[in-house]
Order: sequence, then structure tokens, then C-alpha cells
Amino acid sequence: MDKLSDAEMYTWNFLEENRAKVQHYSIIQLADLAHVSSATIVRTLKKRGFDGFSDYKNALKRDNLDVKQENLRVKGLSDEANTFVYKSVEEVTRTVNLLNADDLSSIVKLIKSSKIIVTIARGVNAGVCDDLTHRLQTIGKNAISRYYDNMVSYAERLTSEDLIIVVSSTGDEGIIVSAVKAARKHGTKAIVLTCDYQSSLAQVADYLLLAYRTKLDKEELAGDAESTIPMELLSRIMVDMYLIFEEKGTIRG
Repeated sequence: MDKLSDAEMYTWNFLEENRAKVQHYSIIQLADLAHVSSATIVRTLKKRGFDGFSDYKNALKRDNLDVKQENLRVKGLSDEANTFVYKSVEEVTRTVNLLNADDLSSIVKLIKSSKIIVTIARGVNAGVCDDLTHRLQTIGKNAISRYYDNMVSYAERLTSEDLIIVVSSTGDEGIIVSAVKAARKHGTKAIVLTCDYQSSLAQVADYLLLAYRTKLDKEELAGDAESTIPMELLSRIMVDMYLIFEEKGTIRG
């Protein structure tokens, strides 16, 4: 699928967040509600593989999230409990819908050609980086993870032959932004995994992998205890795509 512009990404997120309204509103009403043009909606949907607005609306009817949630109910749990069970499925589904074949193809080639791969993160995502680093090491790549305060000084030593992979839900952690900028000064390529396409890290990334994070959460699990499922999924997909590329020479159909 074609890569979405910032305006198109905003439009896509709006449509996905307002699926119930899509079922009942006209394209003109939705455009007015989202403060975009009808043409932007159509262009966005075509880039996501739909023929147009009607095709998207019909697809939602066939693939209604409420129906899926009903089918995935755990018998014996309350409605609230089942809603929280389903949120993990929603995060996975919508994260996959944000993937771009061109970006994935370029990313696996970059992983293959890189001499050193450094993964960086803070807080809860440090575990995701450790797992990604282990997977990369397992397939023969020279990979290390950095989540300490010296990540900036380490990034300054990277070269144009190296790659930095960032896992950051907000995309705005100051020390990580500084590390990426320091690495890019020496020609190091940067892959950013984040939930915010408008974040500081998204703006300095060579390649961006967007994760969908549901707004449904318990207060006690906010901030550093947020779900890492979307980030773990993207990390696994990157490695899986690399292995397919190594075996087949391409991941394209």
C-alpha cells in the first residue's frame, strides 16, 4: 500500500476511531466532523486498499468489531472484563492495518546491510528492546540494547554502516530523541516504533512503524505500565520479515 501523508494518517486514525459513525454518517458529514475534505478521505481509503468510501463502509459491515468482540467473549466474565480482554486483539489488528509493504521491504534490507544494530528504549519498552536484540543476535546480527543514561554518548560513536532501532510509545522521550539525532549526524539510519506519528521521534526517523494503542486502560496501569503488545508485535514482524527475505530474497507478493 502507498505511504500515508500526515493528513492521511490523521484521517485514517479518525475513521478507525469512529467506526460506529462511519456506519451511519455520509462522507460529507464525516469530512466535516474530521475537518478534512471528502477528497482526503477517498484518497486515504484508496491508499489503504479500498475502492472508496462505500467499499470501506461495506468492509466494516463484514468485519464489524462488535461482532468480533461478541465471538471472543470469555464465558463467565462480566461485560467490562470482556472489554478489557478484547482490547489486546484490537491493538494487534489495528497495528497490522497500519503496516506498509514498501517500508517493511526497505527495513529488512537495512537490517541485512547494517554492521551494528543498536536498539534503544526507556521504561517498560526496555524489555521489548532486550527481546528484539536477542532475536537479532539469534539470526546472526551484531545487535545490542541501550536503555541507560549513556545512550547518547554511545550513539555518537555509530557510523553510516550502523542502524539504530527505537521503541518509544510516546515518541517524545528527550534522551532518546537526543540519541537518535546524535547517531544521524554520522549517517546512521533510524527505525522508529511509536504510537504517535506526529511525535519528535517520528519526525527524525528514516523509517516509521506505527503501533496502535487503545485508550482503554485502568488508571493504575497508566504511564510506565502501559501495554507493550503493539511494540512486541512490530518487533516480531520485523524479524519474521527479515527471515523470509533471507530465504526468498523478497517479502513482496
